[in-house]
Amino acid sequence: MKTILQSLSICVYQLRILSRNYKLYALPVCLFVFMWNALEPLRSFISSVGVNATPFLFSFLFDDIFLCPLLFAGILLFFTDAPFYDKQQLFVVLRCQAFRWSLGQIIYVFVISVFYTGFLLFLSILILFPHLSFKGDWGKIWTTLAITGAGSELGLSFGVSKSVLFDYTPLQAVALTFLLVVLICSLYGFLMWCLNLYLGRAISLILVLASICLVIRIRFLPTWLTYLCPSSWADLAGLSEYALHGLSLPKALVILLIGNIFLAVLAFFKTIHSDIAK
Repeated sequence: MKTILQSLSICVYQLRILSRNYKLYALPVCLFVFMWNALEPLRSFISSVGVNATPFLFSFLFDDIFLCPLLFAGILLFFTDAPFYDKQQLFVVLRCQAFRWSLGQIIYVFVISVFYTGFLLFLSILILFPHLSFKGDWGKIWTTLAITGAGSELGLSFGVSKSVLFDYTPLQAVALTFLLVVLICSLYGFLMWCLNLYLGRAISLILVLASICLVIRIRFLPTWLTYLCPSSWADLAGLSEYALHGLSLPKALVILLIGNIFLAVLAFFKTIHSDIAK
């Protein structure tokens, strides 16, 4: 219990350090501007038809092959300096031992992933304001975009899949997308942590960005490359298509869970056996 409490304290301490970092305040503004511009056709459509949209845009947001890599690239700003050591933390590491300090940093990665995904969900709702209808069904806007060609005519950069509307309730779709995005973000966080320790930060950033940006061309590449591009798994409609090639939603969740555990353990043991003060 003492180990867990101290690890949680380390996580809180890291969050306090982050609260004084400029990127915590600059990134949300940038994300809002990019999302606002990317979703301008959608807002114009909603305004023109005079029908409010239900707040379930988050379920379709990652179908946008240009916005999707941008959203996942944003989380990397919080992970580029993994394992999050600086000279000011030397006393903390010595006091609580590297074991508990590293465990606290693992918790920190998960917490940041949850907060970041929650912020994206909040932005997806804010973008629709004031044309919002808080109903429990999909509503006319998403149904119309799914069963007609209105999205293409409007120039929307993402599609509303009929498979998502028919296979999931709105809350199920949002919850599953949220879970996938959290797991993908934390996976990239632990991957950067490991690569930082083994290969250095420059190579780490290049490799992880390559994986994230691969989503732009993934539909035109051999299907096995899908396994090298977890950012493409956040799209429920895409997972329905990949199921034909062996990657279903349950399998994606299992891979992400196992991948997170494996990379977290690898990062943990590499950290506690490394001289991170160098």
